[in-house]
Amino acid sequence: MCGALSSWPTARRGPRGLALGLLALCLACTASVGAATGALDRIKAAKTITVAYDPNAYPISFKDTDGTPRGYSVDLCRRIIAGVQRALELDALEVAWIEGNTPRRIAAVANGEADLECGTTTMTLARQRQVDFSNVVFVESGGILTKSDSGIRALEDLGGRKLGVIPETTTERRLRPVLQERLVNAEIKPIRDARDGREQLVAGALDAIAGDRLVLIGQVAETGNPQDFSILDADFSVEPYAFAVPRNDADFRLVVNTALAQIYRTREVDRIFERWFGEDSEPTALLETVYFIYGFAD
Repeated sequence: MCGALSSWPTARRGPRGLALGLLALCLACTASVGAATGALDRIKAAKTITVAYDPNAYPISFKDTDGTPRGYSVDLCRRIIAGVQRALELDALEVAWIEGNTPRRIAAVANGEADLECGTTTMTLARQRQVDFSNVVFVESGGILTKSDSGIRALEDLGGRKLGVIPETTTERRLRPVLQERLVNAEIKPIRDARDGREQLVAGALDAIAGDRLVLIGQVAETGNPQDFSILDADFSVEPYAFAVPRNDADFRLVVNTALAQIYRTREVDRIFERWFGEDSEPTALLETVYFIYGFAD
């Protein structure tokens, strides 16, 4: 039993009071057990893991033409899923994918709709009030995407222009004070995701979009006309990507980080990196340091 009946007031110890007390205790026990059930228990019982991903952040995380989630983060997550399956000793583990931008993915993990998130999510202290995070999986910087003939060559050229940004992201929070500090009066417009921003840019509804530099490069690559676009190296932010996991679930987080450590330690991460960023591409010195630090031995 969760608690002792002796802790209930004397006035409640009649037949009706005792019944109400037992009912309250049972409800408290049930709530306590439910709260204590971690992601591993849920996944094992359902034989399904639910993962939230970004369908429009090529080459980090995107939905392919056949509807399959792909990308650098998705490949890492698939190996994490294999690690979860092995840890739970399951013969098979089904994966249910949920699409959404960063605020949507964070909310899905926070409210228990998703067990894991893999996309372009920057780990911040504010977000750790809602979810916990895996170890770092990528380090990115901010950038501005414009059309080549826009005349925009620096942040200062955005004065009086329409600048698209995804609301409630680190890009928005870090860009606004930079623009204010430099007295740039840009008109901030909300966009759903990077693809939506690119489409509005092409249509002339926006003059530029702000986001993670590599994601913006991916949007340019998807058009097949890179000469039509320019990306400003406006490093207004550094974005350490990590995967959101349920808060206060150390057992699940350990399984996730154990899988990542193995990927880094065995340098399987090199093959994943080359697959999505090109054989001639190499991780930055900072990202190499991330791989080295988080490639823990058991």
